Amino acid sequence: MKPSTPDQENNIKAVLFVEFDNSCGTKLTYQIPHDYLEDRDFKSLQIYFIPHAKQLRERLIVTRLSTHQTIGIPKSIPHSTGTNSGRDVSLFNIIFVTEINAKTEPYKKILRKLISYFAIFEEEHQFLSSSDSKRKIEGIIKSIYEGINKCGMCEFNVHDELNTIKLSYIDKEPFVNPPVIKDSDVPVITVDLKDCDRWDLTLKELYPYLDNKRPVKLLADSSKLDITLVRKCVQSLMYYNLAHVISPIQYSNTYYVTSTIYMIMINVDFQNECRSYVRINPDPKIIPNWEDIFNFYVAFQAGLKLKQLLRFEKPFEKNVNEIRLVEYGLLRGILKKLHKYPILRDPISPATMSRDEIPIEYREYLNGQYSFDDICVMLKYKLNKVEDDLESSNRIIIMQKLGV
Repeated sequence: MKPSTPDQENNIKAVLFVEFDNSCGTKLTYQIPHDYLEDRDFKSLQIYFIPHAKQLRERLIVTRLSTHQTIGIPKSIPHSTGTNSGRDVSLFNIIFVTEINAKTEPYKKILRKLISYFAIFEEEHQFLSSSDSKRKIEGIIKSIYEGINKCGMCEFNVHDELNTIKLSYIDKEPFVNPPVIKDSDVPVITVDLKDCDRWDLTLKELYPYLDNKRPVKLLADSSKLDITLVRKCVQSLMYYNLAHVISPIQYSNTYYVTSTIYMIMINVDFQNECRSYVRINPDPKIIPNWEDIFNFYVAFQAGLKLKQLLRFEKPFEKNVNEIRLVEYGLLRGILKKLHKYPILRDPISPATMSRDEIPIEYREYLNGQYSFDDICVMLKYKLNKVEDDLESSNRIIIMQKLGV
């Protein structure tokens, strides 16, 4: 999951560590920034930070003041006999102070993860009971305050270097209708994923094969991952705006330019983005002219195969990579690809099977649900072979549809 940085309205104004002390009761032990919460304000809120009612512990408690709100989850940790704490239970809370209209759900996820780790380290190492280890908490909440506000994530050690906690501010709703990922879809990564230690195990194993060229099935085969896991990984990348999917780019594909090209004509930012994206020369200062790129796109106006474009135009002479040109066009909606779906005119029966000229391996794909791209990926055939085998048959209708 990709962390996002909270905006000004949703960032953290302060982080508090509150605990129950046997001698003085509820105590504000640490706060970042220092002296943010005045003593009188703390006294009016302490009943919500460490509530007496056991039913309120382990639950999200949000208190709203005139301009700010506090978000916390009180935690109780039972102690076994013989611990150094001198009490049967430890009570503590980590509270975020935010603007009154800030979203609470992203912070709820952070708090649940944080207090569960603190509970584990208390049970195993007396992290909260020991005055020596508890001193680390001030540095921890400072890391949270600075890291979440600055880049949407933070990382710190708790007990030792082997016990590292990573927290991320994720401002996303759960997947309701995830996009359907086909075996022939090609994931195109739109951000730098080199810092792969932040990602889950599937993405770490898949990352070396994400070259913006391999379709999902080939990614599964290359990485030795189950294809269902690969599909879910691609769905997650799309959900967090880290990737888009397009169809495989081949020189025999037909593409059409769309009206989006005219919108980009008046948008200099998109023009510069495109110029940088399609360039061949690695020097960022040497980029192609927008006029040349525009002319290449316009050449697809009547529908043109990529290999036909290369007969009339020489993009490489203009510092333009033709594959990247098509890729950017599909990602930005400048180009649409003409997809072909074969449909069998009549069912295959025992009477027609003996004289059927259609190779048997194609038969399950001739219901209009599979494009030529899908068939190429499933059968590991070249596109020109599939076209020769199917387009020459009088028993097959080819349905055409524009898409990415």
